[in-house]
Amino acid sequence: AIPLPSPSSSGDPMNASVTHQQQLLPSQRARRTGPVTRRSTSRMSTVTRASTPTIYGTPGSRTQIVEWLALELGVELKSVMLDRSLMKSPEYAAVHPFGKIPGCKAEDGTGIFESGAIMLYIADVSGSLPTPEARGAAASWVLWANATMWPALEGSGGKCNLDNLFGPVDTILGKQQWLLGDKLSVADVAVASYIKYAQLFFKVRVTAFPNVVRYMADVEKRESFKKTVGGG
Repeated sequence: AIPLPSPSSSGDPMNASVTHQQQLLPSQRARRTGPVTRRSTSRMSTVTRASTPTIYGTPGSRTQIVEWLALELGVELKSVMLDRSLMKSPEYAAVHPFGKIPGCKAEDGTGIFESGAIMLYIADVSGSLPTPEARGAAASWVLWANATMWPALEGSGGKCNLDNLFGPVDTILGKQQWLLGDKLSVADVAVASYIKYAQLFFKVRVTAFPNVVRYMADVEKRESFKKTVGGG
């Protein structure tokens, strides 16, 4: 079972049993190398990466949501597993000023924290958010999942008004396969992860929402999901 993420708005609980080590994601087979092509509304540009982004976290935390997204989008990440000493170190404070989990060091060394912000960064690195409008649409769902859906579910132990949460989602999924259209995106990774957590931790049933049921079945077939969020 996946340990329940902390209700803290600043991150996930620390797993003190893990050791500090740096490695590439073990389940990542398809690597993205060389120049990255980014689309804009006016032209195509090529950006050469100076280094690989680094994700800091622990097994069973929200780190695995970021790892799922990276696998889906073909973005290579270095992985650093945190222990108490590293979490209190100046090195990690430069990444996450609050010392929580997960944190990310961007390609240029910029520190990024909060799982939703890291996910949007990974999506941007992959080139999957080519316009401000695409970023805004994706961010709407990522923020909703983190700031509205999950707090409602976690705060009530899954006893909140599910119609209010999933009714609009079910309507959208009745018109298209994924939240933003015909392709899985960062929006789906955010929303589906927390639906899965709610099913695991609070025994939330979404059977009243047939399109959500279909959606989660599609998610759970994906190999990247099985290796991360679905694998515990």
